[in-house]
Amino acid sequence: MKITDIKATPVACPRKHTEGSKLRKGPSVLIGVIVEVFTDEGIVGLGESPAVLGGRITADILLSTKKSLVGKDVTNINLLLKMLYCEYGLGHTHIHTACWALSGIEMALWDIAAQRAGLPLYALWGGAYRKKVEFFGGIERGDLKTMTETATMLAGVGYKVLYTKCGIDPDEDVAAVDAIRKGAPDRSIKIRVDFNQAYPTGVAVDTINRMEPYGMEFVDQPTIMYNIQALRDVRQRVRVPIAAHESSWTMYDLFNVLKQNAVDYIHIDGRFDAGYTGARISAGMAEAAGVQCVAHTYYELGVTFAMNLHLIASTPNLTMAHQSAELRYLEDDVIKGGPFKMDGAYCTVPETPGIGVTLDPEKMAKYGEKFIKEIEEPGWERHTEDHFYGAMFMRPFFKDCDVL
Repeated sequence: MKITDIKATPVACPRKHTEGSKLRKGPSVLIGVIVEVFTDEGIVGLGESPAVLGGRITADILLSTKKSLVGKDVTNINLLLKMLYCEYGLGHTHIHTACWALSGIEMALWDIAAQRAGLPLYALWGGAYRKKVEFFGGIERGDLKTMTETATMLAGVGYKVLYTKCGIDPDEDVAAVDAIRKGAPDRSIKIRVDFNQAYPTGVAVDTINRMEPYGMEFVDQPTIMYNIQALRDVRQRVRVPIAAHESSWTMYDLFNVLKQNAVDYIHIDGRFDAGYTGARISAGMAEAAGVQCVAHTYYELGVTFAMNLHLIASTPNLTMAHQSAELRYLEDDVIKGGPFKMDGAYCTVPETPGIGVTLDPEKMAKYGEKFIKEIEEPGWERHTEDHFYGAMFMRPFFKDCDVL
């Protein structure tokens, strides 16, 4: 089976407006780039790339792979990926930079392989450890009253883990955790927070120790990703478990995190870690080290969500409540049937061949046009997330700066 064409379409799907959010501004949309890989046997594979580099730039990168991929045997997934990593200079740059785009290609190739085999992808990958996948309840940072009300609502529908972003300001972060616990006083419901590298070691330790009484499941990436020793130091000085994300973005990074015994948990994301092949290797490395994993999310639409369900189903140590922060806020999607439906905190893995979703042509046209008219042409693409939040470990540099 040969690849005959590749299509990449930036889309902007409507997202519910969240009052008082500290993280978002501009149009309430979720931007993604939908990938379609066509074959000479009529099978079309679907993928989705996050628009981290920008929707149009990401689409251009994807389309530029045509010269390398058209005419190639679609079953040579591993070889084709290694070829792309070489051609796009991933020996010279951090591998996940181009992987943000190229992961959409890999997703589509696995979709084709599973469709051709007549199997859901998890079965092609060796079978399912779980068919119902648990997710956390994400709470956006905003006014404390709204955070408390959201925590009450999420606990009421069955979420056992509640999550919010931290690393904004130590006092405000502790107040946010307090607000969540007020809304979900049952201590069997755990609280998980993500610092996004924001704090020096001492500040991280002090802030985490202040959070401990509220019943924390773990704290994600409290210190800068490049200093693994700092991450280990924090872990040794607090009683709350510590997770890595940015420090373990790829299997190459994870090797050093595990070698230093720096964390209790790690995050896995096929759109960061040399694709889903890299993510599965990372999960295997973590399993060998006795570390449980969480599937990470990053501004995902239904194609990626479906792919992640198959990854979680077929990977033994993806045992935690996983990320799905965007699904609850999506008003619509480009897949037929609209956004995935949750059963409380759980979602069922698709059973149809491939990754289990198909595109809705009318929605693709509608939200492709929405991206052009409401995002690209007005210049909103780089401005739908607050820059201070996106600064991550650079936040202290801009704390008193009025440029952002």
